[in-house]
Amino acid sequence: MSELTVEMLRSLAPQDLATHLPAPVYTGDQAGVILRLVDTDLVEFYFAGRISTHSTQLLQIRPITDPAVCEATLRDAIEALAICRKVAIEKHAEQHRSHELMLDAIRQYAVDRHEDGDICRDGLDDFLAKFSLAPYETRVRVEYTITGSYEVDPGSEAAAEEDALKYLQPDLSGLDDVDGDTSIYEVSGVQVSEM
Repeated sequence: MSELTVEMLRSLAPQDLATHLPAPVYTGDQAGVILRLVDTDLVEFYFAGRISTHSTQLLQIRPITDPAVCEATLRDAIEALAICRKVAIEKHAEQHRSHELMLDAIRQYAVDRHEDGDICRDGLDDFLAKFSLAPYETRVRVEYTITGSYEVDPGSEAAAEEDALKYLQPDLSGLDDVDGDTSIYEVSGVQVSEM
């Protein structure tokens, strides 16, 4: 790593200056690190526990020549950058969660307006598609009445009736897209008679 002087900072072309970064330097009596080139004459500078942007034309620096000070200064800058990275990742995740919650709320608002009759179905579908929101899918409730009979091999009428009340149920396994958790049925009107 070459030492960066104030003359180099002010006179090198941006692409040439970038090859000398990061650069540990003194500004006054304090050590810091010029991290990267932000723009043609702006650099990002770690100094006194902060990362800020400075003009290459105004920043007063001199190179750090002591290897131990150089290493300690770079280590401090790396630690600060690691903390900044962690905070940025957490903030990004928080913003992403907040954004997802907002999109869910917007979608639900549009669905509620549709269900209240304020927005037609085509309008709702267009809105949801325009903003890549999950489509609105209505559910269908099927109500049914089943009547039937079956015969039981010799046994008591009471046992046959008890079995019917406990175990007689519709078999929905052959139907498409049934949410089994929503199946409700009641067995009533069981009549048992001897043949």
